[in-house]
Order: sequence, then structure tokens, then C-alpha cells
Amino acid sequence: MPAVSRLAILCVGALGIAPQVIANPLAYENDGGGSVLAYGQLSPAWVGFDDGEETYSNLTDNAHSNTRVGIFIDQDFANGAALRFNFETALGLPSSAAFSQEFDPVWEWDKTKLRKIEVKYSDSWGALWIGQGEMATDGASSANLSEVTIASSRTVADTAGGYFFRTKDGELSDVKISQSHRKWDGSRRLRVRYDTPRFGGTDGDKGFYLSTSYGVEALDDENDNTYYDIAARFDDKLGDWGLKASIGYGWIEDDSDTSEYWSGAVSTIHLPTGLNGTIAGGSDPGTGGTFFYTKAGWLARDLVSVGATGFGVDYYEGRDTAYEGVESGKWGVHAVQYFSDLNLEAYLAYEVYTLEDDTGVSYQDASATMAGIRWKF
Repeated sequence: MPAVSRLAILCVGALGIAPQVIANPLAYENDGGGSVLAYGQLSPAWVGFDDGEETYSNLTDNAHSNTRVGIFIDQDFANGAALRFNFETALGLPSSAAFSQEFDPVWEWDKTKLRKIEVKYSDSWGALWIGQGEMATDGASSANLSEVTIASSRTVADTAGGYFFRTKDGELSDVKISQSHRKWDGSRRLRVRYDTPRFGGTDGDKGFYLSTSYGVEALDDENDNTYYDIAARFDDKLGDWGLKASIGYGWIEDDSDTSEYWSGAVSTIHLPTGLNGTIAGGSDPGTGGTFFYTKAGWLARDLVSVGATGFGVDYYEGRDTAYEGVESGKWGVHAVQYFSDLNLEAYLAYEVYTLEDDTGVSYQDASATMAGIRWKF
């Protein structure tokens, strides 16, 4: 029996809930502290890409936050402990990160689209997670209070990462944006993870907490690596300022070697005005590859009556990412409009990508425009 199937049976069995309850799309609560909540989001987008000579246009699924469905099954206990089962999957729509000059993805679902099949048990001593889900360093460089990451984020490749740079002589290179504009973070794996309780904050759900996890890749049959990591996070309000920060370090073991990575981010927002800023970075100590990302923005909560409006500008710089000697850059502008009563966001983003290296090859600048909506339910 495949690992994913065994894991699903284990998680459902641990909660003692029949499969027909999981299929119920409505929220449900009982008198014994149990509840069921189905959720999801639709995230269609249009992406136009210009590689310096040719232009491309596609309807896609926004990889910054893709279309997905999921379910929470919760059980609270009298002593304050809680048990949660979470299943979540993407739907396999053509991803904005997968299109290129030579490839148009199709709508296809396979097991790699599974995002979460996990059980979480929390008590006064912290939280223990078992199953497919986020490693401790997943999102270690994603701390961001701008509320416009659906349009642009430190994950540069999510907008148009499958496209190749074109050289000055008009030929397609073999360097993709996803290779030259990397970030170093953890991911979702089949793992065991522990989070400490929050401490040092203004109340019980604020402040610092630490995480550590051990995992393997269960969804990719070609990946036999083992993953370990640790992370620390902070989230609180300090006077008129909101502050969010995270940092993580990870190790990846294969049959013959161990590689390492680290990443982190700090983000702040001035609550009365909505002005905000974020910096993030990370590195692979073994190869020397690094990235740096920064964003400045304004979250206007009362500009229009339908909901908050977010504006941002951001910048990315990478070195020795795809290979030694590479220098990559990106700058972008973006805007997001919230429609609070509809649980809907509409957004527009424009980005320019650059690439240089020490091989003597010159590359043309590329650009991408993304427009779309995200509807949560």
C-alpha cells in the first residue's frame, strides 16, 4: 500500500471519525467539543510574459497561492488539549510557475498535489504534528505583513518561473527564472514536527516559539533524501507596530552527502498608517548561493469602502543560484484590492527579471504581468 494511503488511514483512524463525515462540505459542531470545517480557494490568473523578443499569454493557476480544497476535523478536550486532522490538496490546474516558451502544462492531478494529510496534537507543552505537512523551515523566509503576497513575494519563481532567459543574440538559454531566482526554505514532507508553546509575548497566542522536524519525501518516488531542520518565529504587536520574524536552518541527507541551507525574514507594519516593510534572505553554505529580498508597501484600510487596498514595490537579488558566477535580479510593483463581503481579492503585478554571469554570455531582460483573483470559501 502506498505511503500516502497508509498515512490517510492512520490519520482518520486516530480521530475515530468515519470517512463520510470528512466528505461533508458544511461546517459542523457537536456538543462534545468536536467540529468539522471544509474550506478552499479558487486562484485563477492571467500571466503575460516577454522574454525580450517574443511574448506569451496564458490563463493559469497562481502558484503564489494555488487553487485548493481541504478539511479540518477538530476535537477539543476538557483539560485544554486539542486534536486536529487536516487534509488539503491542490487541484492540479496549470500552474503559473510551470509555463515556458516550450511547454504548456495541462490540468492534471497526481499525488504530488497533496499538500497536507496530518494529525496535530496540542497541549500545554506545545504541539506535535505527524503526517504530510510543513517542515519547521517551510516559509522561514516568508514572514510578510504587507497582505499582498498573492501578487508578489520572495518566491519570485511563482509568477513565471518556468520561462527561460533569452540571450542577446536571440537564442533561448538553458537558464530558467526558477533556477536563477531561487530562495532557500524548507517544504512540505512526510514528517514528525514539534512546536514549543508561545513565550515572551503580550498574550498567549503571541511571542516566540521554536520548531524542529524530521521528514522524508513520500510523494516523489525518485527522492530518497532525509530532511532535518530547526526554526524560530516571532509574531506580536509592539505599540503601534506589528512585527513578524522567522529564521530556520536545515540539513538534507542523500546517499553520499549532506547539504545545508538557511533562510529568514523580518516584517513590520505601522498599524495606524498601514506603511510596511519586509526583508528576507537565505543561503546554501555549501555552494555559496545567496538571495536577498526586500519589499515596501502601504496597506490602506479605508481607501475604498469594499475593503483594504494594498500597494507594494519589491526587489530581489541572487548570487551563485543556478550555478557559480550567476547574478540575478528582479524588481516589481503590485496592487491588491480586497472585497471583504465576498472573501475575494483582485490583484495586478508587473515584474522585470535580469540575469548576468561570468561566462561572457549576455542575456536580455524579461518581464511578466500577472492579473487575477482569489476567492476563499
